[in-house]
Amino acid sequence: MSASPADTSPDTDERIGVLTDLVTPWAVRVAATLMIADHLGDSAAAVEDLAKQCGADADAVGRLLEHLAVKGMFAPDGPGRYRNNPLSDRLRRDHPMTMYPWLDIEGGMGQYDRGLIALLLAVRTGAEAYAPTFGRPFFEDLNTDARRGAAYDELMATVTAWTLPEILGAYDWSGVRHVTDVAGGSGALLTGLLQAQPGLRGTLVDDPRAVRTAGERFTAAGVADRATVHPGSMFDPLPGGADLYLVKSTVMGWGDEGGAAILRRCAEAAGPQGRVMVAEFLRGAPRLVPSLDLYMTLLGGKERTEDEFRALGAAAGLTLLATHPTPSGYCLLEFTVDA
Repeated sequence: MSASPADTSPDTDERIGVLTDLVTPWAVRVAATLMIADHLGDSAAAVEDLAKQCGADADAVGRLLEHLAVKGMFAPDGPGRYRNNPLSDRLRRDHPMTMYPWLDIEGGMGQYDRGLIALLLAVRTGAEAYAPTFGRPFFEDLNTDARRGAAYDELMATVTAWTLPEILGAYDWSGVRHVTDVAGGSGALLTGLLQAQPGLRGTLVDDPRAVRTAGERFTAAGVADRATVHPGSMFDPLPGGADLYLVKSTVMGWGDEGGAAILRRCAEAAGPQGRVMVAEFLRGAPRLVPSLDLYMTLLGGKERTEDEFRALGAAAGLTLLATHPTPSGYCLLEFTVDA
């Protein structure tokens, strides 16, 4: 079968070029990691001065900025000089919608991006590809690098800040007495819940690295007297006493066996009178990061449909009671514990 004339049109060539270009995405990440936009600030600067501030080679920095300027990020300001423009401003760490934590190659998400070299293995096998490629699972990688782990935790806290108003509005939290946030990282979500519900108590469960700054966060927010930090694994028995166990953006990182194990621990701790709430994007729904499902593939996880969550819950001794969607695509899936 021969290609149609439309298949070789300039527009098609341009679109293919955009889809297959690897240089520009990595060039943007290099610029972010070197904090070039921060060094420029609101002024123009010479490449030589920028290179000194970045601790990089002047000739290479010049070629990097020349490429990015052609693509529309950064603007020339005379020979060998550049300034920020609206696109490069988003790389500044002080920008209200900064992309820096997502693009910093030396941060947690940067390590995740490097994991994309294992996508072929993940697609071929349907199994986790990150650990076979890098020698250990992704979250163990975070635990071995303090800067990387801290950057990842802060990024997750930023994502939580974006989604918190919708999570608060999608469910009537006033009827909850005590919530345990399972794999809750540095406590950003639990902090928001406790601030919104003055009568609520909370317990945070995650590994010691993730929760190390949670106490400071709770104190700064004025909720430390109602918050307890429980360092530990979500695969071990969870602390009892809560009437709702919340798991946000976590089950998606695991296959069905691991996902069911997490929910089973929640069910055991909640008991017959408790509830389990899973907060995740449903597969096929609009979401903040369209590529999220492929990222999960690297870990052996996946986004799931409502029916898939229903089956996963059943395997863990849970019954799906209700779903509470949000405008961004996040969905709160409320489970009861089987008697």
